[in-house]
Amino acid sequence: MYINFTFDKLELPTEYNHILQAFVLNLIDDEEYRKFLHDKGYTFGKRLYKLFSFSRLLGRFQIDSQTKTIKFFDHVVLIISTADERLIEFVVDRVGRFENLRLGRNFVVPAKIEIFELPETDHIVVSTKSPITVYSTVDKDGKKYTLYHSPHDEIFSKLLEENLKRKFHAAFGREFQGQLRIKNIAPNPKRVVVGYKERKLDAWITVLELEGDYEILKLAYDAGLGSKNSAGFGCIELVGRDII
Repeated sequence: MYINFTFDKLELPTEYNHILQAFVLNLIDDEEYRKFLHDKGYTFGKRLYKLFSFSRLLGRFQIDSQTKTIKFFDHVVLIISTADERLIEFVVDRVGRFENLRLGRNFVVPAKIEIFELPETDHIVVSTKSPITVYSTVDKDGKKYTLYHSPHDEIFSKLLEENLKRKFHAAFGREFQGQLRIKNIAPNPKRVVVGYKERKLDAWITVLELEGDYEILKLAYDAGLGSKNSAGFGCIELVGRDII
């Protein structure tokens, strides 16, 4: 789902993922469901999945390194992707009123909304509209450490595939039995360090090729790839598809 916003002024901290996350959740006009999605979401074992993601704000901007703020010009586009039909309904209803919405300390006005569903296919090539983070938790000397993986690591694709299969089970209540292959095809993926609340996460801007059954490719497109999707990581878009 693409949402094109206009505004008189839009200035945010350079690390604004938590602000966009709050913005998305505040579009939900149901306190109980909003709390469910914020606190828990859909489960597979001990793992929790919110089944939504969102892009960085896409548009012309200027960064002030002294104040650590980013200022946007003219208009911005925000992509919200989700495999949760109920969330889609709430977002479309709220945004479709075309009223002022609070974004951080700013007010923005939705100017256009476009809902796009992935056409049936067994092969897609996608680019990241918010960077992908992939990591493992390892034990060393009795302490747990986070080990981040890059697209150059052999395990990167394997972890993406395993993560997506777990999301499938959380979303549909059954094990995925079909075909799935994920491959990084960008020769020079770009590493970025993204601040989210009190954490700094390694993440990657890249291009990926996905092959497999349509239902799991659609889940990847809707729910996002990798970890921390609901914090603004792993939102993807088809290469060559125009953004409004």
